[in-house]
Amino acid sequence: MSRESLGLLIRKIRKEKDLSLRDMKDKLGDLDIKMSIVTISHIENGRYKTSRQNLKDLAIILNVNVDLFFAEINQVDDQVGDIIREKPDQVPEFLRTAKDLNDEDWGKLSEFVKNLKKNKNK
Repeated sequence: MSRESLGLLIRKIRKEKDLSLRDMKDKLGDLDIKMSIVTISHIENGRYKTSRQNLKDLAIILNVNVDLFFAEINQVDDQVGDIIREKPDQVPEFLRTAKDLNDEDWGKLSEFVKNLKKNKNK
């Protein structure tokens, strides 16, 4: 994907949440994050290659998972990248195996993994 498609996605989510560019800037400011209206506009218009941190900040104020943005530009979050590098055979194989699961199945799988981890830490 591209910066343009990422920008369109960010704009779409912002408008779905009925936020103006000024609202976005103000919400960022409330979190003590400095980003101008012009910068946000350039990101939305695909004219600005933004940083991972900016994407994380925008995801926070838009209340979406940052991985949605990273997927749009064919990247992964640093933590996810570390997991893939630690398990280069297992993670891709797991994802290929699970790719056809529906949302309910993903929820069950997530709960199973959480319980597995919780029981392991006991």
